[in-house]
Parts: sequence; structure tokens; C-alpha cells
Amino acid sequence: MAKIKNVIVAHGAQMSQQVGGAVDIYGAFDNLIQPIFPHPMMRLSIVLTFEEVMKPTTFEIRLNGPEDDLISRGELTPMVDPLGVGKKIIDIDKFLIKNRGRYTIDIFEKEDKDLKFLKTETLFIAEYPPQRQFTEEMIEEIVKNDELIRSVKTEFRPFGFENSIKIQHSLVKDEEIEDGFLVIPETDRIEIDGQILELTGVRRQIEWMFGNPIPKEEEKVEEEVKIEE
Repeated sequence: MAKIKNVIVAHGAQMSQQVGGAVDIYGAFDNLIQPIFPHPMMRLSIVLTFEEVMKPTTFEIRLNGPEDDLISRGELTPMVDPLGVGKKIIDIDKFLIKNRGRYTIDIFEKEDKDLKFLKTETLFIAEYPPQRQFTEEMIEEIVKNDELIRSVKTEFRPFGFENSIKIQHSLVKDEEIEDGFLVIPETDRIEIDGQILELTGVRRQIEWMFGNPIPKEEEKVEEEVKIEE
């Protein structure tokens, strides 16, 4: 029976034009940290390496979401070298990461109509930025220094929304809110056009900016949270 040597997830991959049997991989990752989900990826590449493949073999693969929900399935037959090692690149365009959590791949070896389970591998873990902890002393030091960031304004359009959303998040609650901006509530949830938007990741990312020096006028007046559409 064939074995799975490794599974690599990246933003792009292709068979090398310079070295036979090698793969050029761009942006390999294990964890995907994003402030908001769903998060669309223009391209996702999965590089599978098999070993001990002694004959032409077809494999079935299944991609699963955090709730073990089936995202996609398909079959593949890797090209195998004389030592029984084969590689296959799976390219997925416009891959939508709907929820945070662990994404996995199930791999089966196919013989006629029978499937033999080989292995389940983690593709990546999608998660919000880590939460920053503030002490009262840290807050006091930031608040009394006018040269440090203590309030951030950002504008972004979440996936599936027609209009952009303006968010202002401040270290202290009595900070003046600019007209047209929304405050992140304690529940981290707001309702826009009948849809509930989870802002936990946005809040966490913004809070890592607090206490940093305010950018100079010629560099940038307003800090922004970069959120891909």
C-alpha cells in the first residue's frame, strides 16, 4: 500500500523547470491569521508527496472544513519515479475560507471500486490574531503620552457585503468617535444589512497597534487595518 510522505499547503506551487522531480513552492504556510472571515484566497496550492507507489495508482482526496464538513473531493494519479515516489499539485482558484478552525484533507487509495483509507492530514488552521492583554499600568502609560496610538480608524468591505464599513476602536471608552464610524461593541458583533458581522479578529488586530508611535504626517496620518476583500 502506498504511503503519504508529506502534505504542503502554499499560495502557489509548480513543477520545477530547472530540476526534475522538484517542486517550486511559494508562500507555504501552516496557520492563516486573518482579522475577519469569510476570507477569500485567489489561489490555494496543495502539494502531495507519495511514496512506496509500486504501480500506477489513483487516489481520492477530500477537503474538509472545521466541522468536518466536506468542501470538495476529487481523484488524482501522480507521476511516479523509479523509486516509487510521486508528487501531485492540486491548485484551487478562489478558495473561500468560510470559518476559522482546522481544515483537513483525507486521502484514500483506490483499487477498482474499493477505497482504502491512508491518512488524514491538517492543511492549515485559520484563526484570528492572538488577543493582547493590557494591564492598568500599560493603559495609563499609553493614555498619558500623546505621541502614542490609542485610537484607530479603519474602513473595509467584508466578503459578501455591498458597502464598506467604518470602524473606530479606542483603548479608552471615553474617546471621541468620529461621525460615520461605528464602535466595536462588547459582544464584538454588529448587524449590517440584516447580516451579523463578527469583529473579534478586527478588534484584536487593532489592539496590537495601541502604544506604538503615531506615524509622522508625511508617512501616514491614519493607521489602517488591512483586510483583503
